Amino acid sequence: GNAGELDLNEFADQIKIQNLKRLIKNEGFMILYTHFNENLFKSIPKTLHCNLMALEQMVAGLDDKNIDVERVSKGVKVTIRGKLFEQLSPDISSEYLPKIARIGSLIKETDLMKINFSSIPDSSDEHFPLISELSNSGRELGIEIRCEGHTDDAPIPKEKRTKYDSNFELSSARSLNVVKQMNKFASIDYEYFSALGYGPYRPIISVETIKSKKTRREKDRLREYNRRVEIYLDAFARNKTQSDEKDLIESLSNKKRKKKEIEVEETS
Repeated sequence: GNAGELDLNEFADQIKIQNLKRLIKNEGFMILYTHFNENLFKSIPKTLHCNLMALEQMVAGLDDKNIDVERVSKGVKVTIRGKLFEQLSPDISSEYLPKIARIGSLIKETDLMKINFSSIPDSSDEHFPLISELSNSGRELGIEIRCEGHTDDAPIPKEKRTKYDSNFELSSARSLNVVKQMNKFASIDYEYFSALGYGPYRPIISVETIKSKKTRREKDRLREYNRRVEIYLDAFARNKTQSDEKDLIESLSNKKRKKKEIEVEETS
């Protein structure tokens, strides 16, 4: 098959379907099993297997009404709602610091983060097909922990714009602070992280719907859904960095050389 896909029977036993069935018995994960049933499991991308493995471990370790864990196209998504931050501040509230620490620890403890890619393991190792195929195709497994901050549509009052002029800036600072806390508590290298802020521009509940409500209380209730932080854990196959660097250096060198040749021609 394709380099990024499983052979038909290669991972059938290793997927541990029964464990996944128990995981997705509640309604929120029935969709997952509907789309990835036992037959489809045999041909899903290897990186998806890694993400599902991480999903199983994350769900088992988190039980909080303000934290949701789900499988999405970007990998595994952890959504945190509630009063995560101090008002108009990137500072995480004391109530949520242990939760951020827990999420960071769970990410670090997933099997995905423990796979050793420095050498190809024995064929009996459950990760042997993944590691050997990546090695043979000249690729590596990229792992990204992406933190995305979202605010509601209520603008920051002018008299309180002492540090941040907009929700765009505030959401960026908040997501970066979450990254810093996960790095601090879980000792995960910064190389895995990225931080983004979208302000009010990617709401779950549209601004039109919010504005259509008659009372302030109704509007505030809907705005709470939009104030959130989303943490994505994703695994994906990519060309080896070393190869990319060589190509990049060669490309930049060629551009520099051509530029000098043009300058010489123009001055001659």
